[in-house]
Amino acid sequence: MALYLPRMGSSAPSGLCGAGGIPRASIPVAKANSMTSDYGKPNILLIFVDSARADHLSCYGYARPTSPNIDRVASEGCLFETCITAAPFSPASYASIISNQYPHQHGVNGDTVRAWPQEMVRLPQKLRSQGYFTFCVSNNSFVSRAMNGHLGFDEFVDPRTPWFLRVQNRIMSQCRKLGGAALADRLESRRLLAKDKGNSRDAVRTSQSILARNHRPFFGMVILMDPHALYDPSRLDFARDRRGARRFLRTINGRQMWARVMAGRTSLTREYTRLALDIYDAELLHADRCLGELVDFLDRTHQLEHTIVAVTSDHGEAFGEHGVWGHGFSLHECLTRVPLVLRHPGFWPSGSRFPGLVQLHDLHEMCLSVAESGDPRPDQYPHCLTQAANPDWSARHVTFSEMPVQSKTIRFMRELNPAFEPGVWSYHSWAVRSADWRYIQHDNGTQELYDLRADPGEACSLHSENRDVVATYSDMLARHRMSGATKAYEADESQERLILDRLRALGYVE
Repeated sequence: MALYLPRMGSSAPSGLCGAGGIPRASIPVAKANSMTSDYGKPNILLIFVDSARADHLSCYGYARPTSPNIDRVASEGCLFETCITAAPFSPASYASIISNQYPHQHGVNGDTVRAWPQEMVRLPQKLRSQGYFTFCVSNNSFVSRAMNGHLGFDEFVDPRTPWFLRVQNRIMSQCRKLGGAALADRLESRRLLAKDKGNSRDAVRTSQSILARNHRPFFGMVILMDPHALYDPSRLDFARDRRGARRFLRTINGRQMWARVMAGRTSLTREYTRLALDIYDAELLHADRCLGELVDFLDRTHQLEHTIVAVTSDHGEAFGEHGVWGHGFSLHECLTRVPLVLRHPGFWPSGSRFPGLVQLHDLHEMCLSVAESGDPRPDQYPHCLTQAANPDWSARHVTFSEMPVQSKTIRFMRELNPAFEPGVWSYHSWAVRSADWRYIQHDNGTQELYDLRADPGEACSLHSENRDVVATYSDMLARHRMSGATKAYEADESQERLILDRLRALGYVE
C-alpha cells in the first residue's frame, strides 16, 4: 500500500470519522535516504496529547483550526489516517506502547491492576541498551512513579506530586461528606485540583531543559493532559456562548463529571453538549500551542532534522456516542481511532498520508528498528512505521482493541445512582477492525458489527444480517484472545489470505 500526496488545491482526505474530500491522487513514493544524528542514529520524540480524537484535528479534516502546529508537522511528514489504540483508556494504552503487548497480555487493566508490572520489559530499557538517553515528562497519573512508569528511563519527571494529590483527595472526600457533591464539584471547577493534570507549558519547558543538557541520541516521551477533563476555565477560544461556557465550567466541570452524566446523576442539555465540545476544542488548541513550542525548540537547536517526531494520543474522547462520555467503556471509532503524525525527512516525504491500518503500539517496533540500525528492518519488524513510504508495505489487515471491566468506576456510578444499570459495560469487551468493518464482542455474548464504509458513525449494528462476517471476525478474535503473555496473535500470510478470500467471496471486499 503506497503513500499518497494530495494534489495542490484539493482537500486532504480525513479518514472515516472526519470531514473532507476523497483522495484525488495516489502516488507511490520511494523510500528516502535515512538522516541520522551525529551519533549515527535518529533521535526519537513521542508527544502524546491525551484524549485527543483524530476527527477533531484540522489536519484530519475538522472545520475548526484546533491544531495549527500538528498540521505543520503533518505537512512536513506523514499523516496516518487510521491508527487504532489497543485500549480506550490511559493505563492499558500506555502499557501497550511501552511493552508492545495487548492489555490481556501485559495485564494492566486500569481497575484491579493499574501499576505497570516491574518485570515488564519496556521500550526505554531496550533503547538504553542501544546507547540512547531516555527521558519522560508525564502529566498523566497513570504514567508516574506511583505506577512504576519511571522504570527504564534515565530521567523521569512527574509534575504530579503524589503527596499533594493525596492531600487534595482527602480534602475532596471531606467536602463530599460535609458539604455534599455540589460543593465538591464547585471546588473542582475552581481549580482546587488544577495540578491534577499538570501544566502542559511547564512540561514542555522541562523537556527543553532536559534536551538542552543532553549530548547523546535521545528517546523522549512527553505526555500533555489537555484536553482531558478537568477543563481549564480560561480556555474559551471556540466558545460561541462565553457566558454559557462559564456556567458549564462552574456547575458541570469536574474530574468525575462524565461518570455523573453516564450514571444519570447529571443530565446534559443539547446546549451543554455543544459547550462541552467548544471547550474540548479549546483545550486541544492549547496543547497544540505547547507542543509547537517544543518542536520549535528542536528546530532552533538544530535537532529537528535528525529527530523522529511523533504526535499522537493514547485514546479518543466520546461526547454521547453509544451512551458514553469521556473515555473507556466503548470500543467504537470515537475512542479507538487516534491521530498519528510522524516527521523525519529521511523516512517520510513531506505532506504524505498513509491510508492503511496501523496499531498505535507499532510505534514500539519503529523505535526499536531505527535504534538498532538507523534504518527500517522489515524482516525483523514487519510493523515498523518507517516502511510507510515503501509501496510494497501493506501494514496491518486488522487491528485489535479491548476494554477490561472497570468495576471501581461502575461501583462509583451505582453510588451516584442506585438505579444505574451498566449493561455490557459490566463485561470485558473485544474488538477487531478492518478497513471495512468493526466487530465488537462482549463477554456476555452480545455482539456488534458495523459497516464502516456505509455507516462511519456506527449507528446501526449489522451482526444479525451478516453472520458469515461475524463468524470470520469472531474466529480471529478467538485466536487473538488465546495469545500468550509474550506475543500477540498475528495472522500469517496464508491465514490473512484465507480470511480475505472468505470476505471477498461474500462480496464484502474487492
